[in-house]
Amino acid sequence: MNLREKAIKAAKEYKERKEKEKREAAKQFAERAKKEFEETFGEALDVKPISESQAKIIADGLTFIARKKRVEYAEYINFYPQIECSHCGKLFTYQYPCNNLVDVGMTLTKEVVCDACREDIPPATKSSAEHVLDLLAEILEIVKYERGE
Repeated sequence: MNLREKAIKAAKEYKERKEKEKREAAKQFAERAKKEFEETFGEALDVKPISESQAKIIADGLTFIARKKRVEYAEYINFYPQIECSHCGKLFTYQYPCNNLVDVGMTLTKEVVCDACREDIPPATKSSAEHVLDLLAEILEIVKYERGE
């Protein structure tokens, strides 16, 4: 075996070893996420590793994405629910984590909009008070016109 063949073989072995390590790390993270999820929310029915820092968790018809967050020397796992957009009905991962049952309940009971719909929503032009002031200004103009002013 010449140098070229040895180098190619070594590169393939290295690549396979790295991919195996990534799969194992993803599996370990998924197991850790499942344990933390069950301690916080209850039984997780299905857990699928996504990467070394993400896993998909399904529990009672709800889906969460578990993400590892590193702050200085500590690691945390945050759970982001996947919910339906109130406008288009598309399933998307909510931008804020839910760390307890109250967070999940609040997220499920409020109107949530995906990024695509949020960009299409025109900004509110006037508040109720501004509309009332506009109507009063119109009434004042009508009164002035009727008086001949």
